Amino acid sequence: MRSYPLHEARSKLSTLIARALKGQPQRVTRHGKDAVVIVSEEAWNARPKGAPSLVDLLLRTVGSDSEGFSDVLEREKWTKDERPLGSDFSE
Repeated sequence: MRSYPLHEARSKLSTLIARALKGQPQRVTRHGKDAVVIVSEEAWNARPKGAPSLVDLLLRTVGSDSEGFSDVLEREKWTKDERPLGSDFSE
């Protein structure tokens, strides 16, 4: 991916867009730092839309039919601890 400073990208915008449409993303920098990337609409729409949740990743790694793992996720009931805060410490 080729990079262009902003002042150069302004003068070559048509060229950058043509290259992006051919499947070559173009990076534009601002003050020497990466600022934006020009990509085609097709490439933008083909990107992954979201990240999986932690549970999805665990189930993929361990397996949904692993011994007891999915059962714990489904039936584990978390109850509120009724002890007052700090009751574990003696004064």
